[in-house]
Parts: sequence; structure tokens; C-alpha cells
Amino acid sequence: MGTEGVRDEAWHDDLYRRYRQRVMTVAASLLGYQYRHEAEEVAQETFTTAWDKRRTLGDDPWPWLYVTTRNHVYNRQRLHVRLLRALTRLGEPGPPHDGGLRAWERRHDFAPAWRAISAEDRELLRQRYLYEMSDDQIAAVLGIAPAAARKRVQRARGRLRKVIEDMDSDLPAGAPLPAGSLAPASARKGK
Repeated sequence: MGTEGVRDEAWHDDLYRRYRQRVMTVAASLLGYQYRHEAEEVAQETFTTAWDKRRTLGDDPWPWLYVTTRNHVYNRQRLHVRLLRALTRLGEPGPPHDGGLRAWERRHDFAPAWRAISAEDRELLRQRYLYEMSDDQIAAVLGIAPAAARKRVQRARGRLRKVIEDMDSDLPAGAPLPAGSLAPASARKGK
């Protein structure tokens, strides 16, 4: 693993074989061991970054791999918080005043609902609520009219709302969410 060696695909394969389990352990311990699939994604991101930075890695790559793994996990966690904040902006209700929480809120596990919608829907919702893009900006990215962009975001939000409703064990499938839930802003404000 020395810097004097050639850092080619064989080097990367050896790095992966030697450190994959350690990287997975760090990722799983930070994410929670029940999120093995996410830990695997973080490991892949870490080794992809290692390939990109292979010329600057020192003789002992483990400290760098550890910090990079941790940073990838923290980036995912920040994204998760931003997604939860976006849901709040969408009108997802907070805990009831009595302090009780519905099952999926207790778990703080938005990931299954997020993964259940299409990649296109996830990207649209990211553009709107995380990157705070306007209809015009989303339309420019997609090469469509602003009205079409607005409608696509509404439909994506509706599909996410449906998945969350179905996941929520306190509500029968298809039952309306409580007032102030994920309904579009225009519906919540009576417009």
C-alpha cells in the first residue's frame, strides 16, 4: 500500500479487500446496524472517493478511510435531517400535544418511504425542498414548461404522501391524514 507502488485497479481491489469490513463496521455503527444496505452504500462511496484521491493517500490508508467513511455518514445524516425539515415545510404534523408519536415518527425512519418512490420523484422533491428551486429553475433543468414542473412536483409529493400514509400503522391504508398533514399548501390554507 505504499505510495511508491502503482495505484491502479489492482491496488484499489486490494484496498477494498483489506479494509471493506472495517469501513462497513464504522458505517454500520454510525448509521445503526439495522441499516446494513446504507452502510454498504457508504462503503461504496468511500472506496469510490479513495479511487479518486488515490494519488494523495498516505502509506497507511486506514485513518483516511475512517474519516472519509464518517464524513459520508454525516453527509447522509444531514441530508436525512434536511428531508425531515422539508417534510415539515410540506406540513407533516409534529408529535401530538400529548407527547405520543405514531410508529413511523418514533422510528425517525423516513428512508423506506423515500426509497419507495421513484428516483425521478426523489430528484424532483430534492430540487424543490432541499435545493429550494423554483418552478422556473426545475423547468430549466428538465427542459419543460414551469407549469409542467409544478405539476410534476405536486404529483411526486402526492406519491410520497401515499407511501407515508400506507406506512403509518395508526391510519388505515388510504385514510385521510390529519389536518395540516402532507396536503399541498393550497389545500391546507383553503385556497
